[in-house]
Amino acid sequence: MKKRLTNTAVSSLKPESRLYKVWDTEMAGFFLRVSPKDKKTFCIHYRYNGAGRDYTLGVYGNITPTEARNLAKSAFGDIAQGIDIQSRKKSRVQAQRQSKFETLGGFIEHRYSDWVKTERKSGNETLELIERDFEYLYPRRMDEISTFELTKWRTEKLKGKHGRPLKKTTVNRRLAALKAVLSKAVEWGLLESNPLARLKPLKLEDDKRVRFLSDDEELRLRNALRSRHEQTRVDRQSANQWRKARNYAELPALNNLNFVDYLEPIILLAMNTGMRRGEIFQLNWQEVSFADRQLTVRASTAKDSKTRHIPLNDEALGTLIKWSNQREGSDLVFPSPVTGVVLNNIKKAWSQLILRSAIQDLRFHDLRHHFASKLAMAGVDLNTVRELMGHASLNMTLRYAHLAPEHKAAAVAVLNRI
Repeated sequence: MKKRLTNTAVSSLKPESRLYKVWDTEMAGFFLRVSPKDKKTFCIHYRYNGAGRDYTLGVYGNITPTEARNLAKSAFGDIAQGIDIQSRKKSRVQAQRQSKFETLGGFIEHRYSDWVKTERKSGNETLELIERDFEYLYPRRMDEISTFELTKWRTEKLKGKHGRPLKKTTVNRRLAALKAVLSKAVEWGLLESNPLARLKPLKLEDDKRVRFLSDDEELRLRNALRSRHEQTRVDRQSANQWRKARNYAELPALNNLNFVDYLEPIILLAMNTGMRRGEIFQLNWQEVSFADRQLTVRASTAKDSKTRHIPLNDEALGTLIKWSNQREGSDLVFPSPVTGVVLNNIKKAWSQLILRSAIQDLRFHDLRHHFASKLAMAGVDLNTVRELMGHASLNMTLRYAHLAPEHKAAAVAVLNRI
């Protein structure tokens, strides 16, 4: 079919069962391709090195017939000069595609995001952290990110220039997340070298916190748990009396339960197993073996991504048995009472308990230190403590070495026999 390709002519063309072409009557080689789905594409036909080729100019609706005709004239002019317009177009497309990955934001969006969310447990948190601190770098080419400006950023964060001052460990962690992105770009061949490779982490003082409960503090914490238990039961009884007097539906009674809620069993389990808060939150009943007196921390929930098995002492085992008698069908050991899925925090309940116990400067994570410290003070070797804690290396466990001075004394005592 031949027709002068004008806006009126093109708009009047109807789709058919098969694709067909309409050749322009004024410009040889200029034509319109009409698909069965009514997609109309402007093209040219030409010969290059003796072979016939079609070259797409654009889709009707995105460009007009006049614009397509001008593009065709330009393309034929390039062909006359011996230019391979197909190869040139491929190079342009490849360059545009490559440019998406050359900026930090483009690389994160199109490559890094899916990878880190799949390969890292904390992938979403990592992406949020990078965006919060370094979004201003997203339009920048990755090879233009300099050590100088990140050193300046680090100094400002330490001094609290735009907010509260950050600790050295926090600054190191955030810069490490950014450096990891750039290292992955190097690994995937999108960057020749990591521009932040020479930016070394800040040196930290050896002041790693080892906070554990004294005997008096442990007693006060346990007393606070039981006091909270009794107060909650009394409050529930009072609430139900109020409801009953007004013909309201009563809340479940707590009189015959070992635990009024999840807080006490979670704390007792943490003190006796050294599990991290997230590991406890994600613990499933199938990972608890009452017969073997053991529970399993899955690799998918462990910080070091390695499975470990923790023996249950009498208190931990008894706590889980009692709590299991209160379970209501969930696979999770400690499901959220509100959503039924994994708990996300117990900050409010923990803070109120610490106020009740009048213990100073105690975080939930310190219960993990308490577990390790008690083992070290009882003479358990540090490698066993490392395995129970799920530490990646013995260096992390050495912070508890000073709590077992008898080992050092025994070591130097060997000299007495010489």
